[in-house]
Amino acid sequence: MKVIYSFFIFIFEGLIRLAGIINPKAREMITGRKLQVDFIKQLPPKTNKRIWIHAASLGEYEMAVPLIEEISKNEPLTELIISFFSPSGYKNAKLLSNCIKLYLPFDSIDNAKTWIQAINPDIAIFIKYEFWPNLINECHQKIIPFWYWNFLLRDNHFILKPWASFWQNSLKKCTGFFAQNINTVELGNSIQLPNMKLLGDIRYLRTQKIQSKLADIPQNIKDFTFGKSTLILGSSWESEENGLLKYLQNKSLEENQCILIAPHDISKNHIDKIEQKFNHFGIERLSNFQNNSTTKIVVIDSIGLLSRLYALSDLAVIGGAFGNGLHNIIEASAAGVPVIFGPNTFKFPEAKEFVDAQIGMQIKTVDELAKTIEAMFNSSELNLLKQKTKSHFDTRIPQIENATKEILNSK
Repeated sequence: MKVIYSFFIFIFEGLIRLAGIINPKAREMITGRKLQVDFIKQLPPKTNKRIWIHAASLGEYEMAVPLIEEISKNEPLTELIISFFSPSGYKNAKLLSNCIKLYLPFDSIDNAKTWIQAINPDIAIFIKYEFWPNLINECHQKIIPFWYWNFLLRDNHFILKPWASFWQNSLKKCTGFFAQNINTVELGNSIQLPNMKLLGDIRYLRTQKIQSKLADIPQNIKDFTFGKSTLILGSSWESEENGLLKYLQNKSLEENQCILIAPHDISKNHIDKIEQKFNHFGIERLSNFQNNSTTKIVVIDSIGLLSRLYALSDLAVIGGAFGNGLHNIIEASAAGVPVIFGPNTFKFPEAKEFVDAQIGMQIKTVDELAKTIEAMFNSSELNLLKQKTKSHFDTRIPQIENATKEILNSK
């Protein structure tokens, strides 16, 4: 299997290089790795403990931030190497001053040896999941503690299959796993992964920290929503917007109701389409907002505001789950906002938790979305549901102090 895996990595890298001819993201992956070769060789010798943290992309890096902050608080002189697989993380992650960012090399045996020798970590930490056996094996040979943080497995994950023993054997060389949920702990135990620990979903902690640092909400939006029951479409796609349209075609908004639409795609073309679609219901875009007396809908045509706008909202429709994947529902719950979302949530265990807690409504069709908006937005129990949502969020914030100390003391 080792030979087959090495051949797979060779082919995988070749395909990325080939795709780079026409695909900008693939080209960045290859170019970025080339440009850093000399930089890695010239890394200065470490003068303090050095920890290597790997995040596949920006989303995984956000899960690492509370750990990075806790490490820096406990041992401020610690040197942190943060690696990324994709350009989205490498380009957009906002690193602390004691962090160095690098692209992770492709997982060949030679690359793994060169990488570990060059960065010389005392401890290695992978976020959520990415299974690179040669890198894990090299750390094991060098007696470098190797941890997984916010580790997540699903029932049908490939790592659980009988034919995945090659990956399982490498993971058994890890020091430990801080798991996102109890199902992951049970699945990890079923294949005899060592030191499985339930920590909780770090995204709740990260969201709490972000919410505590949010800048002021634009005053004109505060004025628009003041004293009104507010429905927000967060990271919406066309399906969610069509569901809202069907709702408005069958139910007039009350005087004390308003709507915010924060679409995933804020291109001019899509914003124009939204304006045309809701033209008869009183819509303005934020960039030219006059708060006219007839305005009932504001479309947010800029990025960076959504997490703040939940604080003004009473009910959220979160986009993505009619397509490839659900967007962030945890962010809405931090503000105590119950959520409605589509059917494709298999990869998002928090969706099932929300449904089980009766603070998340999962629907299958656009027509069902319209009916659910009508039922929930006009419900007399919405305030009670908001309190329940906030309580759900507050009880799921992990305490990471002891976990961080365990990692730091492992070397």
